[in-house]
Amino acid sequence: MKILGKFLSVIGVLVVLAGVGAIVLPNMTRNKHSELAMALDNVNPMVKAETVYASTNAKPVRHFIGGGGEDEYTYQLLTYNSAGKSRTLTFDSQWRLKPQKFLKISTKGQNVESWGAIGRESVPSGVRQSLMMV
Repeated sequence: MKILGKFLSVIGVLVVLAGVGAIVLPNMTRNKHSELAMALDNVNPMVKAETVYASTNAKPVRHFIGGGGEDEYTYQLLTYNSAGKSRTLTFDSQWRLKPQKFLKISTKGQNVESWGAIGRESVPSGVRQSLMMV
């Protein structure tokens, strides 16, 4: 019986630690640009997928040749969700982004799942105002 009690205590502590980690980790990975931050956000059930918006006024932070010999660019963009909360995201593109355009980006934390260009009228008005100040 003592072994079962200790086992249940250890399991309880692990569950509490996992719960606290799932709640605390999203704040620790926010605006981090590492593979680890993206991986942690991707597997954390407390990190919800969301849509954010960005302006393409930033220049690439890195230009490199991909595995297939194609040009690739790394961008770091300030993004806003529909509630106006900002976050910096990093992602790679095989295209140079045209300046003064808008992007709609699907994310799960720091992990960019997809992105695409959209028209100005598709950006929520409150977000548009924030993006114009950038």
